Amino acid sequence: MSRLSNISITKIGIIFKRQFHISNKCFNNSYETELILKTPIKSIRNIGIIAHIDAGKTTTTERLMYYSGLTKRIGNVDEGDTITDYMTQEKDRGITIQSAAVTLPWSNHKINVIDTPGHADFTFEVIRSLRVLDGAVTIFDSVAGVEAQTEKVWKQAKDLNIPIIAYINKMDREGAGYGRCVKEIVGRLKTKPILINIPYFIENNFDKSLKFNGIIDIIKMKIFIWDDENDINGKKIKIIDLSNGLDNCKNYEKEFNEMLKCRESMIESLGELDDKIIENFFETEDYCKVSNDLLNKSIRELTIKGKITPILCGSSFKNMGVQPLMDAIVDYLPSPLDISPPEVIGNSNINSNSNRKKKGVSNINNNNTPVISENIKIPSIIDPNLGCIINNNKTLTTGLAFKVINHPNRGLMTFVRIYSGKLQPNSTIINSRTGEQIKIGKLLIMNGENQLDAKYLSSGNIGVITGTDEISTGDSIIGNSIVKNIKNISQKESNLKLLPIKIPPPVFSVAIEPTTIADKRKLDNCLNMMIKEDPSLKLTFDEESGQSILSGMGELHLEITKDRLINDMKVNADIGDICVTYKETILKNIDKCILFEDGTGEETINEANGDEINQFGINLTIYSFEDGNIYDLLKDLKDNQGKNFKDESLNIIDLNTGIIFDKDSNPTNIENELKLESWTLNISYEKLINSMISGTVGSLQMGGRLARLPIQNVLIYVNKYYIPEIKDLTNNNLSKLIKITRESINFGLNSLNDNEFTILEPIMKVRTFVLESDVGNVSQDIMSVRNGKILSIENENESEVDNDKDDYDYKKLMEDIYVPFDPTMKYVQENDNSNIMIIKSEAPLREMIGYLTKLRSLTKGRGVYDMELKGMERANSDRVKMIIEG
Repeated sequence: MSRLSNISITKIGIIFKRQFHISNKCFNNSYETELILKTPIKSIRNIGIIAHIDAGKTTTTERLMYYSGLTKRIGNVDEGDTITDYMTQEKDRGITIQSAAVTLPWSNHKINVIDTPGHADFTFEVIRSLRVLDGAVTIFDSVAGVEAQTEKVWKQAKDLNIPIIAYINKMDREGAGYGRCVKEIVGRLKTKPILINIPYFIENNFDKSLKFNGIIDIIKMKIFIWDDENDINGKKIKIIDLSNGLDNCKNYEKEFNEMLKCRESMIESLGELDDKIIENFFETEDYCKVSNDLLNKSIRELTIKGKITPILCGSSFKNMGVQPLMDAIVDYLPSPLDISPPEVIGNSNINSNSNRKKKGVSNINNNNTPVISENIKIPSIIDPNLGCIINNNKTLTTGLAFKVINHPNRGLMTFVRIYSGKLQPNSTIINSRTGEQIKIGKLLIMNGENQLDAKYLSSGNIGVITGTDEISTGDSIIGNSIVKNIKNISQKESNLKLLPIKIPPPVFSVAIEPTTIADKRKLDNCLNMMIKEDPSLKLTFDEESGQSILSGMGELHLEITKDRLINDMKVNADIGDICVTYKETILKNIDKCILFEDGTGEETINEANGDEINQFGINLTIYSFEDGNIYDLLKDLKDNQGKNFKDESLNIIDLNTGIIFDKDSNPTNIENELKLESWTLNISYEKLINSMISGTVGSLQMGGRLARLPIQNVLIYVNKYYIPEIKDLTNNNLSKLIKITRESINFGLNSLNDNEFTILEPIMKVRTFVLESDVGNVSQDIMSVRNGKILSIENENESEVDNDKDDYDYKKLMEDIYVPFDPTMKYVQENDNSNIMIIKSEAPLREMIGYLTKLRSLTKGRGVYDMELKGMERANSDRVKMIIEG
């Protein structure tokens, strides 16, 4: 049954009546009972709100909460009283910085909503949120249309096969263009639109201006007109029924004709992809008599498959159009039952019946990256009643931690998506990255800064774990649905890992140090806490200067971090100016970096003459590369240089830097252990491997010859390592292997001359959006002042989406698709907006700092740009000198 049809008549209009009722008092026990215990998995929607900055994400989220009955008032960004933007910096700046989760009811469904930031500096918040979502709502500013960051988050969602609903917001603003925006969505985002509703305007009798006052629902064939004069909260709505033909709505002839044309377009578009629509149409050959239920079913199925994008409109700030959006979320976006099961990997070397001292116990390297001897895919299926079942075990609980925050009262709170089973409070779970058993505290449902205790979190749900500091972003947790311990979890299951969250590399840095020695401990604790909350921050120590270096995703990212440290956490610290992060690399390969515990090298191997060497040692090669990435190098090593390595042993230490092990790298004594039924050493196999990874990280972080900057764009290839014949290996023993690995790499690096090192600098992929008349000045500035390289100059509506493999003719679709009358379309017809050009270029990050001010000067305030890291590239000799000299 339609939510919009469930109404009650009043004297001044018509008011929505929620079918999913909750008490007027928010956050009570009935709310918990209805949402946690009684909502079946098929009625759960895990969705994100994504968009360019200032498109209205938080404003829309606040309305979702209000109309669901979750809150009793509407929070507004401008007034700083929103629930989801609760940080001081968010309220002061009027922007979203951290993603915020809310759980709300709507029409017998539960919607878990994550409101994400729109600023490019906080893209990691979007990345980790998308990782646990089943669907998304992309919000568009009806005046600005498709903006730069919109394209980026759209692509991120599509890369994860996340179905999307488009919501064209701010239809009340002067210059709002629904039709223009739809065409931009088609042309730039390469999608097939289905217009679910279109704007309804009333005309001013004096100046003939148009005022947005409602929507025309194409499926229900009704006009919904908000009573904005008598009800500013947007609950009283007048409904005009167009479904009985023009004779019954003669005062709305224009609206009826628009509705009919859009319905014809909808049915024809759906009919190209769904034969049932065509069959139903030919039963009557009347567009108005095609089954609405069939249309909704078809739209849902095609949306989930990623074939179409439903498009709605409204004005969230004016409280118009939000309830239909909530209907669309329920109707068209998937439940956890409708998506593919998650990718789960495990360790093939683990005997599921063995004890936890078996060689497969996972450990952690300095980069928080798990190492397993061999990855295999673990079976996972979707059960219509239970949701996801992993490893054919209905009692196995698995979840992915996607966010950690430090709450002033609750302490560390870990946001988690439960994929299979049921997580219980005060139970013991396993962190499969570390292998540690963890006793957790209460479980919560979050609504911005408010919390509600949960009796459990079941499959498909998003909630919060409290009472532990042993879980980080990207960790997989393993538990038991029936009991609160892990006795029935096999060794194989304790090592399962859900696909991890990728953390983009930071490119901006600041030097930071305590004001006094007494301030050091507090500074260190606060920095560690902030990095746990936000892993896209990175802290390193410069031994030469004695300073800590804090790196982040952008200038604003670091400004917010500094503000929180100084003003919120009251840390006394001296923080330097924001600067670009550089690295060093080598210009040639280094072969035969061989070192043993007794200080000898290759001669020890020669003297052994095939006998087993009874001491710690390592034999490695350091490969350098310039073009491509580390995977291109690995392909060349395998295809052209005859190297035979373990693919699964690759460990990425930093951007384009890693370590990998040859298939014959294990010494004989370790190979013999691996063949045994039970692992006899006290140290796991993974810990052996991680000791060499740790040594590698330590050596590369010490820096190169030119500026003591960390070394990057190298591959450490372990040809062979050696351990003595000792059964009582301990961490102290392994420290020798860590030391030998580090010293072996240092020995190789020290063999190079100064001119065999160079500086790596971050190169950005830049897109600059300007009018055609400004292309010349902006291009000249990019090439001369920014030291950039122009790749292409394209018309905005003809530009190809990066990595777009769809050969559908979206340009023709953009021209042919029917959209209702839009007064702003005249700008397209007059070749004004259509002549916005995209200058695609590459430029060093150093020269792009402060670029927006210059761009606005060159374009009279009309130009905008976005950029993302392409990678670290070798600087020429002139730039090396400039970078070193500062």
